[in-house]
Amino acid sequence: MTMRSLALALAATLALHPTAEAQQDPPRRIDFGADSTSQEPRRTTDRAIGSSFVRDQTLLGLFLYAPAFATAVGRDGVTGSAAYLVVAGGTFFAATELTRRLEITEARRDLAFSVPLRMAGTVWLLADAAELGTSQKGAVIFLGGMGGLAGGLAMGRGLTAGEAAATIFGHDLGFLSGVLITAMTTSGNGEGLLDARGNPGRVATWTGAGIVGMLAGRRYAGRAMHNVTVGDVQALWLGATLGALGATTLIVDSEPSSQTIAGTVLVGVLGGTYLADRYIVRRYDHTRGEGNILSLGAAAGAVMGVGLGVLVGGELERGTALTLGLATAGGIAGVALTERYLQPAADQGKLATSIGAANSRGAARLSFNPLAVTSAAMRSPGRHTILSLSF
Repeated sequence: MTMRSLALALAATLALHPTAEAQQDPPRRIDFGADSTSQEPRRTTDRAIGSSFVRDQTLLGLFLYAPAFATAVGRDGVTGSAAYLVVAGGTFFAATELTRRLEITEARRDLAFSVPLRMAGTVWLLADAAELGTSQKGAVIFLGGMGGLAGGLAMGRGLTAGEAAATIFGHDLGFLSGVLITAMTTSGNGEGLLDARGNPGRVATWTGAGIVGMLAGRRYAGRAMHNVTVGDVQALWLGATLGALGATTLIVDSEPSSQTIAGTVLVGVLGGTYLADRYIVRRYDHTRGEGNILSLGAAAGAVMGVGLGVLVGGELERGTALTLGLATAGGIAGVALTERYLQPAADQGKLATSIGAANSRGAARLSFNPLAVTSAAMRSPGRHTILSLSF
């Protein structure tokens, strides 16, 4: 018998007759901390992210959930105060329980704070347009906040923090665009252009624009060839703000109508967003802290520009094109100087986003099959998986 035949016989014997240790029944145990039907290990929430999630939800409980619930059920001062205290305190314990039962990622934390605010604001506008009573408004705001919390947790699953931030940015940009388009197309002298009472169609337009913007923001972050971080999204906000400020400079001295102002601001916001994406977001990967510093630098530069405009033009010229133009130039200079100070990392491309999404779903697992190496070395027929990576 040749050595090759002996090796084949040995491999077949090992495959057909497992060792005594493998034949033994696995030890039985009861795991009260995980779902018995799940095949994956239970993932836990990072302590720092969980703590900030509880903090954010407690703030929402104090200033959104509890006031809305108290308004909905409170028939008098005592009842309303009791309802407020119950919901405000209960929000803390509910948030801590959520961190135990769910994996709260950075994206989920951010969306669970941002979406309830926007959902509550939207349903408040709809309730005002429908001219509901005070208690009814409180009820729909409370339900809208709770629905926003559930929606934010669901939307954040599998997203990176940058994708979550881009989703919220898209909603806000879309909602703002809807408001400006409404102002452009509404005749009048500017009074009541943004009044929602008795105008459900107007509010529906704003809401629809926000939903479209949210989908566009999510698609932008997911399909862009460059990496989009939370700090990058803050840079987009800077571009939109400076763009609106610069566009207003062009018409401020001509006594424009409300429709002209709305159209100019819309063009400036969209143009500034594009320029920020083109010259900042595509080149760098800003962290959340760097995005905050960048915003401070832009604000400082704009304030200096306003001061210079007042010194040059005089006190009566504060609202003129000169002051606004210097404020815009100062904001842009502030961004440039702050970028030079920060020296953010160069954009890592789509690879960084893919790795971040994988990390948000769980740690990668690498498996090695030694028997496959033996089979491949002996040229056994079939496909042999030596290494497998799953995440």
